Amino acid sequence: MPKALLHAACLGLLAYASMMMAGTTASAPAAADEQAHAFDFLMGNWNIRNTFLAKRLQHSHEWLQFQATAVELPLRTGTGNLEYYSTTHWPDYVGMALRLYDPGARKWTIHWSDNRFSRGVLQPPLTGSFHHGRGVFEGPDHFNGIPIIVRYTWRSIDHDHARWSQAFSRDGGNTWETNWSMDFTRTSENTNASRHPGPLHPAHR
Repeated sequence: MPKALLHAACLGLLAYASMMMAGTTASAPAAADEQAHAFDFLMGNWNIRNTFLAKRLQHSHEWLQFQATAVELPLRTGTGNLEYYSTTHWPDYVGMALRLYDPGARKWTIHWSDNRFSRGVLQPPLTGSFHHGRGVFEGPDHFNGIPIIVRYTWRSIDHDHARWSQAFSRDGGNTWETNWSMDFTRTSENTNASRHPGPLHPAHR
């Protein structure tokens, strides 16, 4: 084969190989964003044992308990989930947690409102993420006129049990007082927990 033709053939093969490699790279699936599904364990219906301090930020050691229920649902937008929390501890009490996932920051933001204490107003949001099965979410707020940091901690214990806790810090996060915990026991599944209808681009009480 003449050298000119051989050279042209080699260039053609190299160009074809480059195109094939570029096509393979472009079509390779993106790495799964596990953080987006960090709350999937919580979807479903739950009974909740609440344990909370009678007085907050007053060095109280008196703990009270009451029962509640929660329904945890994925948003149809595929961008988070929604909790409806109910208890007879306060008459006709219903609370709502809206958890939204920011795929750019790979962080969750949690908003809370209810029909007794918030009355139509979203409490200041808490932001954070899950690492090694433990979710920590923090944000600034005020309690009885005192500036504080609020922290939520979520942990999946097993398929049918989970735990949430709330803590306040009034010294910038150096020390914390846990004032509320919830022990979740599953009563039924939500079959749509891991099926997001759309693509994902996962207030203190």
